[in-house]
Amino acid sequence: MFPHFDFGTISLPWGGEFEFQLPLYGLMFALSAILAWIWFMARGRKLGIAEEHLFNLCFYALLGGIVGAKLLLIILDWRAYFSGSPSDIFWNLFGTLRSAGVLIGGIILGSLVFIAYCRKHRLPLFVLADAMAAPLVMAQAIGRLGCFFAGCCHGVHVPADHPLAVVFTHPAVQQYSGVPLNTPVAATQLMQFANDMLLAGVLTILWRRGLKPAGSVFWWYLILYGIGRSIVEIWRGDTERGLFFGDLLSTSQILGLSGVAIGVFMLIRGRTLQAREATG
Repeated sequence: MFPHFDFGTISLPWGGEFEFQLPLYGLMFALSAILAWIWFMARGRKLGIAEEHLFNLCFYALLGGIVGAKLLLIILDWRAYFSGSPSDIFWNLFGTLRSAGVLIGGIILGSLVFIAYCRKHRLPLFVLADAMAAPLVMAQAIGRLGCFFAGCCHGVHVPADHPLAVVFTHPAVQQYSGVPLNTPVAATQLMQFANDMLLAGVLTILWRRGLKPAGSVFWWYLILYGIGRSIVEIWRGDTERGLFFGDLLSTSQILGLSGVAIGVFMLIRGRTLQAREATG
């Protein structure tokens, strides 16, 4: 694996020489956002939503997702960010601008922005949430490829002949993520990629079938993603973001399982309300 495209040294008359590199992590993140944006816009047009609202909804939700991912990263690594000298704090925060942050934090704040915009402009929230579910999880899948190239979100040590083993050898990968070099670890990024792409297919089928009541596709997203993420976390080797309950659950597992609980509750609630309306 290689973490970036290296275009060599570039000389500028006002800035001297610097190494021009294009990180694959950022490239995959940008690609995921663009593809999800295009897919959601196409779905929104089929639903008869004004182009302006669709564009603004994507823009503000994406912005909220970026901010939320970085905020949760700072919260989870609070001591690392705000201990030490003022210069250390500055450079730690500056480094956050270069990272994507914690995915679930982005989902949470991005969803809140999504809700706020729909409420303000009286858009069909649950209908649009259903339309967003598959594009969102597809974007998460592509983003995991970026994680794989950068070595972040790596797995635990496994035997060299393990079917899910991967060995990182590029020195820059260790600088980016701290993954151990020349050591077989579980390819959790690819596991999550496969899980998310499969989930995108399932959610697409549910959306095309017009699953009722509105919101049901999104609740299934929360349930299935939460289950899949919690399982993949078993093999995660970068535990610096916190383990709880006697190291039984990680932060992502707690949030993922919370999503499962919310999804189950809302599905049951929706079906109950639908049954009551049917019986008059």
